[in-house]
Amino acid sequence: MSEKFELSPDDVTLISSSVDLSGASYEDGFLVADGLTATAIATMLADEDWRDTQAPAQLARLKTMIKLDIDASAEAERLKYITPGSGQALTYSQKSDEANRYLAATSPVAADYPLLSAEVGITASDISGVAAVVKAAFEQWQIIGARIEASRLRAKASIEEAGTEEAVRAAAAAVVWP
Repeated sequence: MSEKFELSPDDVTLISSSVDLSGASYEDGFLVADGLTATAIATMLADEDWRDTQAPAQLARLKTMIKLDIDASAEAERLKYITPGSGQALTYSQKSDEANRYLAATSPVAADYPLLSAEVGITASDISGVAAVVKAAFEQWQIIGARIEASRLRAKASIEEAGTEEAVRAAAAAVVWP
């Protein structure tokens, strides 16, 4: 026989950190369970301090999950400006390095700058133009990348400092991406 427990969604979340609720259902403010699951829920609810014992661990898990979401959102913001992939990131870094070396050289030899040379006729008509475009793109990326990183770190710090689920969710909702 099923038992019904009148609980808030937050209470169900707290209970789920200690009781496997895979066989239970939650609808209209009631958690419905049977068998050992119902017994475990009833036992937990019988303890007047059950929320206090579950809340710190639940809050820590929530913070971790939301900070991971913040990292994923930051990556989505970055991808508005750059191409995804670690190989592409390495290519960007190498092109920036080549552009800086080329622009600083007194008598640069194109063969010493293979990635810049590969873009001649595509990005610009000569290697000097390619180097200038790559350098400008990198400088723009530094500005937007720094803003995204500041937003990400500020959000994660606010989430870590939050003392309640509501404050954690408010900190996450307050993130403003550049």
